[in-house]
Amino acid sequence: MKESIIIRNFGPIVEIEIENIRPLTIFIGESGSGKSTVIKVLALFRWIYKMMSIRSYLKHSGISKSPFRFNFPAYLKNNGFEGYMNKNTEIEYIYGTCKIGYSNGKLNGTDFLIDKSELSLEKICFISDKRNLIPDILANNTEKRTAGFFLKETLGDYLIATKIVNKINIDYLKVKVVVKKTNNGEKYYIEGTDNEKPFSIKLEDASSGTQTVTPLSIITEYFSKHYDIVKSFNQAIFSYVSNNDKLSDFKAVSNIGDLKHKRVNIHIEEPELSLYPESQRSLINFMINRCFANIRTDYSMTLMMATHSPYIINHINLLVLAHQKKELIEEASIDFNDVDVFEITEGYLNNLKQKGQFVFDTRPLSNPISDIYQKYNELKSEQA
Repeated sequence: MKESIIIRNFGPIVEIEIENIRPLTIFIGESGSGKSTVIKVLALFRWIYKMMSIRSYLKHSGISKSPFRFNFPAYLKNNGFEGYMNKNTEIEYIYGTCKIGYSNGKLNGTDFLIDKSELSLEKICFISDKRNLIPDILANNTEKRTAGFFLKETLGDYLIATKIVNKINIDYLKVKVVVKKTNNGEKYYIEGTDNEKPFSIKLEDASSGTQTVTPLSIITEYFSKHYDIVKSFNQAIFSYVSNNDKLSDFKAVSNIGDLKHKRVNIHIEEPELSLYPESQRSLINFMINRCFANIRTDYSMTLMMATHSPYIINHINLLVLAHQKKELIEEASIDFNDVDVFEITEGYLNNLKQKGQFVFDTRPLSNPISDIYQKYNELKSEQA
């Protein structure tokens, strides 16, 4: 189903419109330009759609009374958006025939009954840029005091994932993450070799790059290979009908597993954190391999990233070319038609996809380094 979003007058965003959200969507721009704002807004409206889909499934199955109400002011607070709204703020999200909007201070469209043919199982996963705090949180047992809604979401998915993914190789950092069960709970270790000597250290003592990559890698590995989206949806349905004594009224409109649309949506803030450029490229290869090359038959995956790194955008061009040549770069390639790259400047979107060419224009991202070289040459000429 086609998915689109419009955001106007919201925090740093003046007006953006994405008519057809691609499976892989990347935003790049300066700090405070609105990259994370866009992916957080999209994650929020995807979540609202998910809940509407659950409610519609229940209504189609004989549960006429709505199981929940949408509290948009609370959602804004959780997302850190309280100061982003003004009287001219408008948001419009469309997925299939379902349209959800915000205007004139009100959320609208949430009473829409999604047709049985468009019911969708959705998992919304958000990987926060503060994920480097997770090792210390777990080591010091400070989970309940973690600050920030999105970090808690990341931590929750990480804890679920490590119950299944208890070992993963991070080849480009030449280490392996191992989760060990002890009498004091699960402990997280980094193993590898140094000067041909094996070592094992606690995750919280590892390098900053290893600490930021570990949650991202394990969460992605779990949702791309091990997640049971049908079981998760079934649990949500059963929890509602049993807690509200509605079992006798519930007549399933169809088996959950037979629903046509199923998606896992991963949103990542700054995947490049604390990583050398070559490691950034290997991380992107891993993410694209897991989300798009490792095709599952029971659900599709989408990947959205907010980044400062021009290396990532340049590497996407390489992966696009590899796909055209039917080759792989570290087991990864990506179809040009499945990707969009946007630069956010002064509250607007600049689509970097060059018309008539299978490439993204990275020249705007090269201006800072060109300015450095120009100034360097000027100073060198003055010295001579």
